[in-house]
Amino acid sequence: MDHSLSLSLREKLNKSETRQAVEERARLYYVAVYEREGSVLGIAGLDLNEIRILCVAPGCRRSGIGRALVEHMRAMVPGDLFPDVFVYSSLQGRDFYEACGFVEKGPVEFDIDGEQMPTVFMTLPLR
Repeated sequence: MDHSLSLSLREKLNKSETRQAVEERARLYYVAVYEREGSVLGIAGLDLNEIRILCVAPGCRRSGIGRALVEHMRAMVPGDLFPDVFVYSSLQGRDFYEACGFVEKGPVEFDIDGEQMPTVFMTLPLR
């Protein structure tokens, strides 16, 4: 979770992340899981050409798992239909996405139960 977000906003986001909500998204989007020795170390979700979720277990960050998931998501997007892959990155994730080749296009705020959640809209060209 992005610790640059306020505690109340993090609590609202965590409250909305029920097992049922995650399972529903898994039916709606393409989901990839990064496993090693029977343990899930990362997960990514793609909706057409939008990365909707990308999580790496805290003890496994900076080990290439996130980059591998981004590369896999990019490979799943048909370049003849879409010019790019995009993501609304948390402020904490912006540097990671830039390191993966994404270009920042500008800030976007989402309303989460009356509280503003800042994000950065970023794109990764496919062509």
